[in-house]
Amino acid sequence: MNDWIDAEQHANRAVDLLESGRLAEAETALRCALAIDMDQSEWHHQLGVILEMSGRDIEAIESFDRAAAAASEAAEHVEAAAAACLRLGDHSRAEERIVTLSTLKPDDEDVWSQLIDVQAAQGRHDEAETTFYLSQLHLDETSVGCLVALSESLAARRSWDKAIWCVEEAIRIEPKYWPAHRCLADLKAATGHPDAAMRTYRWLLQQSAVDVSVALSYAQLLVSAECADEAQAVLRHVLEQDPVNAEAHFQVGLIAMAQGHFQQAALAFQLVRRLDRTHEQCDRALAEALLRLGQIGDAKRLLSLAAKRLRDAGDLVEDDASLERFGHLLLGADLPAEAAEVFQHVAAQRDWSDVAVLRPLARSRYLAGDVPGGRTISRRVLRLDPDCVASISNLSLASIRQGRVREAAGWIQRGLRAHPQDEVLRQLRFKLLLRTAGALLKRVVGLGAAHQ
Repeated sequence: MNDWIDAEQHANRAVDLLESGRLAEAETALRCALAIDMDQSEWHHQLGVILEMSGRDIEAIESFDRAAAAASEAAEHVEAAAAACLRLGDHSRAEERIVTLSTLKPDDEDVWSQLIDVQAAQGRHDEAETTFYLSQLHLDETSVGCLVALSESLAARRSWDKAIWCVEEAIRIEPKYWPAHRCLADLKAATGHPDAAMRTYRWLLQQSAVDVSVALSYAQLLVSAECADEAQAVLRHVLEQDPVNAEAHFQVGLIAMAQGHFQQAALAFQLVRRLDRTHEQCDRALAEALLRLGQIGDAKRLLSLAAKRLRDAGDLVEDDASLERFGHLLLGADLPAEAAEVFQHVAAQRDWSDVAVLRPLARSRYLAGDVPGGRTISRRVLRLDPDCVASISNLSLASIRQGRVREAAGWIQRGLRAHPQDEVLRQLRFKLLLRTAGALLKRVVGLGAAHQ
């Protein structure tokens, strides 16, 4: 009995310490209580909360799991563990706990929508769709949250029509469900209807229940539509509410870049790096600004790090347009080997049929010292565009450097037939003539010496 009273006293003291902000002492008190009685689920949960507040999410998950094991019917412990997993980005472990929640709270639409989200986040979209239909069996009505979650999964698969139908159905069921309107605006923007997307974003900003992320999406669309003044007004409003919002400062930097204010853009991007070291696009944007300012060394260092992160991530999951732009930045910073790797991925995604990507890929390979690889790509370009002067010039130069005089002459002749005034080809012809004349002169001198 005395031990149990001691445990209660430790637990009560932990609550008082927690309320006064003394986290380390509260943790010690709770651990003393649990050392006496390990079966108290609430104490495990409280310890998990303290660990969360201390930034120790992995340990917090363990405490929440112990709480759930001690009280298997209590959903709040499983919810806390799932939330901590999501905060860590551990979708697999989050899914395990959300599946458990779906058995404890089968009539909770938030649980089902979360389960769809985590399955989609892992790329398991077929299972996400199956989960949606399962949710309909357990819920009395069609869930707007589940419809929006399914819509996002369908959008990831580019099933645009189905995704839009899901969102519009959610709006029909619950007209004031703001996440559905937000999702619809995002879909309109993604499917090439910027005006419709802007109208929805603008309308959403007039509603009281909208968060800053809507304004940022609207500003991003305005930036892409080159509506700089309106975008700046929206971003000023965001920064008035949240002065350290990294994404808002990033958009400010993009506007400055578009207007040719590269120093201002660089300052904005440097601030973003201080505010959010994990911002995915900031290093590239800052590198581009530095390239424009002539600061090649700093730009090269940033782009090398960005290329390494992309390589370490495994699959290149970015959209092709973004990767293509990155490839050109790498070329501009004299990183041809890294650029070749990026352009090769984009070319493969486009079935090796996009000349606009194959040309810089060939150039990257040549500059990286991979002459055979460059020749292979240049020949592929010529099959698609037989008169491509850049490819013919590159093949001519490669042949000259490899001592293939006749082959070089053939390429130059072919190029000049299609482009008789091309200055590069004419210079290559002159260079080849000099080289041939020099070789002939050496032979003549050699024969004269032999004759003597």
